[in-house]
Amino acid sequence: MNQAKILFSILLLLSTLNSVFAERAKSLTFKERETIKQIEAQRKAGFSDVEIDTLHESIAKNIGEIKKLNVLGVDKQASVYLTDIPATNSDIFKLDKENKTFLEFSLPQGQSYVDWPKIYLYDGYAYIYPSENFQDISKIVLMFRRVNAEGDVYVKEMRRLINPTPKSIVFKEDNTVETDSNSDIILEYYQSNISNTIWPNEPIQAMEPNVTMELNKTDSPLPYEKQKMIMQQYKKILRNIDKTVAKKLRGLQLDQRRMVTKMLEFK
Repeated sequence: MNQAKILFSILLLLSTLNSVFAERAKSLTFKERETIKQIEAQRKAGFSDVEIDTLHESIAKNIGEIKKLNVLGVDKQASVYLTDIPATNSDIFKLDKENKTFLEFSLPQGQSYVDWPKIYLYDGYAYIYPSENFQDISKIVLMFRRVNAEGDVYVKEMRRLINPTPKSIVFKEDNTVETDSNSDIILEYYQSNISNTIWPNEPIQAMEPNVTMELNKTDSPLPYEKQKMIMQQYKKILRNIDKTVAKKLRGLQLDQRRMVTKMLEFK
């Protein structure tokens, strides 16, 4: 009887110790708890960024100015009268399959060594959809394609980032800033092992993506560090697009001045 009591006491002690150690293993440090709180608060508020909204506004403003010069025919006049050999200038504003207006800009291209020793050839395009009044941006599509430059297995990939509702920065009456959450940004991934697969340089693709993800979906958000990485990459690309659009506008403004000068050459 005594042996049974002793054995029971030992088992009870071991069970208690296991519970204590398990509880300690599960407990979080203050820093970890605060980090989790910050992540949850960030996801609830969305991934707003003043610079991103400012870039949206800057791009939209310059596109609006480009549209004004386009209506005046500056780009057409420059291609015909300001070159040694008259050329047919491609349209600045294009129409997609749904008859919606967009602008196309090339992104960097070249060789990628990210997955070394694999080597890829890559290119990219940005498609900017202005609003109907050309005062805002209604959608942004970023497209990146790559194919392995060597190896026995052919791998062709395309990644797309779509911001369906890019917003400009908004100032409230109390001088505070209202920013967009950017939570609805969509990621698409396409892959093919067939060489004749073609993904055209168009914002609307006929093929469905193999994988689709949403940046900050309520019930299944992406890992936090990846969410931050996506926003950093998006911001970096927006900076380049902003510079490209501004450069395009300056070129048209210069062509307009050159055309006026040409018309004033009376000798």
